[in-house]
Amino acid sequence: MPAWSMDIVNSQLDRYLDGLSRVADPVLEEMEQRARELRFPIVGPQAGRLLVLLTRLRAARRVLELGSGYGYSAYWFSRALPPDGELILTEYQPENLELARDYLQRGAPSCRLDFHCGDALEIIDRLEGDFDIVFNDVDKQDYPRAFGKALARIRPGGLLITDNVLWSGRVLEPDPDGATRGVLEYTRLAFAKPDAFSLILPVRDGIGVTIRE
Repeated sequence: MPAWSMDIVNSQLDRYLDGLSRVADPVLEEMEQRARELRFPIVGPQAGRLLVLLTRLRAARRVLELGSGYGYSAYWFSRALPPDGELILTEYQPENLELARDYLQRGAPSCRLDFHCGDALEIIDRLEGDFDIVFNDVDKQDYPRAFGKALARIRPGGLLITDNVLWSGRVLEPDPDGATRGVLEYTRLAFAKPDAFSLILPVRDGIGVTIRE
């Protein structure tokens, strides 16, 4: 294991919190099993519950994901959005997007689902209107560009939520690689923005939350 890798929360406490956060949903369980088998990065049930909570607190009706993978985080968003809500997924790998479509349709969400295949930071430029929440999980070197594009499309009072902002402790490395530099620059931009307010929550790999003022 690399020297920079670290647990944000004591591993026993983390397992305890994971256990509390799980819900009895066979589709979610199948998605989590896929992640374990393929070592595919997902936000996990603790962060999933956080997404539901933030979505409901914001009374969000329009959510955009930048980088959806096979739909795990989107599945949690779909549990929180109202029947007149809209959830837009973007994913570069078509096979992941088809998996996401299957999982979410089996979950029978009441909100509208919209799937886009391609570069999320190009797709956002083609979408119309603003969003209540943008969830950012693109390639880490693209995080600074994602910050500017996403915040410009969020309504006042809306949220930009970003995964992996503690990056398994790599943000403490004295000589960070390109991906880590992307995370660090994103964080600098978020905390320096005068018309926004940011916080990092030590959930899973670090969840950044920025509210546009």
